[in-house]
Amino acid sequence: MAKSSNASNFHTVYQNVTTQHWHPSSERYAGGDHLMTAIDKGWKVEKCVLVRHWYAGMRSVVVYEFNLKRDSNTMMMPVIDNPYIGRFIEESDIELIVSDNAKIQ
Repeated sequence: MAKSSNASNFHTVYQNVTTQHWHPSSERYAGGDHLMTAIDKGWKVEKCVLVRHWYAGMRSVVVYEFNLKRDSNTMMMPVIDNPYIGRFIEESDIELIVSDNAKIQ
């Protein structure tokens, strides 16, 4: 399990990143600002899975599936890869699980 993170530790790239609410019925994928908002609102990362969505077997997009928990509530937030999220995972010491489909084909 990852050590405790504070969203304010990661404000060096995004401005005002803790006001961007996300809900799976409004958008298929979340951005780093949505993840930071959730963490600021008390959600904790329980697990993070790296998945790769392949298009026509040649192009891919990397997505991190963050499994979050707050009190008795849970949610999975798919966040599109970017350098900010990569740094957040590394600096928060989050264990990253690489799914089978994430491997280069």
